Amino acid sequence: TFLFKKLDKLNILSYYTLGEGDFGTVHKCVALDTKELVALKIVKKEYAQYGKREVDMLKRLRKLDPHKNNLIMFNRHLLYSETFMLEFEMLDMNIDDLIDSCDRPLHLSEIQVITQQMLVALNALRSIRIVHADIKPDNIMLVNHKLQPLKVKLIDFDLARTVDELKLDKTIQILSYRAPEVLLGLCLNEAVDTWALGCVMADMYLCTDLYTPLCEFDRVKDMVQMQGQPDDRLLNYGTYTENYFCKHSDSPSKFTSLDDIVKTRPNTTENVDTQAFLSLLKQMMEVDPEKRIIPSKALLETRRGSTAAALHEKSYLVQRCACVCFCFTT
Repeated sequence: TFLFKKLDKLNILSYYTLGEGDFGTVHKCVALDTKELVALKIVKKEYAQYGKREVDMLKRLRKLDPHKNNLIMFNRHLLYSETFMLEFEMLDMNIDDLIDSCDRPLHLSEIQVITQQMLVALNALRSIRIVHADIKPDNIMLVNHKLQPLKVKLIDFDLARTVDELKLDKTIQILSYRAPEVLLGLCLNEAVDTWALGCVMADMYLCTDLYTPLCEFDRVKDMVQMQGQPDDRLLNYGTYTENYFCKHSDSPSKFTSLDDIVKTRPNTTENVDTQAFLSLLKQMMEVDPEKRIIPSKALLETRRGSTAAALHEKSYLVQRCACVCFCFTT
């Protein structure tokens, strides 16, 4: 078949198809020269321009250490008969699969570990002025959940671009993870990725999507109900502001603020780690992109949260030990 001829050119043996997206398919394969399992992305012929753009972007990413910065390892590519084939390291499952495989909600400590690794990835991308533009649970994959529990990497750079290439573009980011500045038509930068990662944090906590809009107006309405109306300065500069703020609706949102999210786990709202999670979530999902926390500062927050939680736990254990000692001496 045509597929096998193409794979032969790349010296690869295909096992089976892992999945199919808008731009192409991903196959589990063996690289015959290295004998390693690899993931092969074959971009549909009609989307060759996206294949070329992804290859160009992945070449830029070679400035960064993929293991240290939690980015997928890109091995090589082949252009054959106007079809791009991209070879990557083989990973395990995505965050949605992880949530589905658990018979319980993810613990805050688990959410923190995943978030911290993704902040490292975003901080690295920011250092070379690249925006991923499609952060979502599908694009965060576990490396090998059995051998390296919760070790994750960021994948899928076919929509990535440099900050200078970002323009008013309502097509970047799927609607549930789309940043306010994209919806309003404001100047865009790396902050769109931080917002989207905040949405993923909330998804992991809730085991469902924070936003489930039917349309863009729905999405803006829910954001205003939960996080308040954007400042007049943002609305005045927004190219698309009039698309949303000339209408009114009284239909309730499932949450009236981000504080409501933690109420979905009873008796935990006052915990140190819960408050640290909520504090970081609010900073990452700040409606004003100029006030939104940057990845490097968010990393400091996660480490500070870990320390506070550890001290709280130590204090709790000391108190318990004191109680036990008192019981024995009476």
